[in-house]
Amino acid sequence: MEHYTAISKLFDYPDDSYLNNIDRASEALLPNYPSASIELEEFKKRLPAETYQLQELYTKSFEVQAITSLEVGYVLYGDDYTRGKILANLSGEHKAVGNDCGGELPDHLANILRLLPKIEDRELLDDLVKLMIAPAVENMMKEYSPSSMQQKDKLYKKQYKTLIVPDVPLGMFLHLFKALYIVLDSDFELIKENKPFEDTSFFGFLKSELEVEEGKKSSNSCSATFNPCGIPTTGCGI
Repeated sequence: MEHYTAISKLFDYPDDSYLNNIDRASEALLPNYPSASIELEEFKKRLPAETYQLQELYTKSFEVQAITSLEVGYVLYGDDYTRGKILANLSGEHKAVGNDCGGELPDHLANILRLLPKIEDRELLDDLVKLMIAPAVENMMKEYSPSSMQQKDKLYKKQYKTLIVPDVPLGMFLHLFKALYIVLDSDFELIKENKPFEDTSFFGFLKSELEVEEGKKSSNSCSATFNPCGIPTTGCGI
């Protein structure tokens, strides 16, 4: 499970070691997950060499006028009560095993990936991956479709009057998500037919959030049931 620690570093805010971290992750995956390793190599080919450019790319992709969020709970539920429960439960799991979340929230993808090798309870591990991480990563990948990216650009332009256009195309991060999904599928035998969150989207939550700010509507609400491990087993779409 330690390969998830190597992958997690690629979802952190980039520093001068980022390109080396890609190489280390690719080498770690090559023996057992060659397809994932190839995705990481394709990812690296498309990235700028300068750290400040990587940081700008990361910020544009996941924080300011973002393509998607890296916060798993938000991707699945938006700013809903259910996400609050998820944050509380994950915070407890992180503390129990001494997993430092740094400056990010407990549901940030990098923090959750670092948590996986430290979980000894196999049932909890399976639930965390199959009910949260894998569906969230699928939704993150969907946000890179041309139609979804066009919708978000239109929304951002309306809200902020101008768009941030980086020098490097943003779609290369899709290779990173694909690599992770390949590894998850191999390790946990994901069931493709079971997609309880398939109707959710970052764009939908984002649109609702901006409309709330403009006073047009109230925030989303949905309910969920939780298994004994504190992980939601059902959700709602938008």
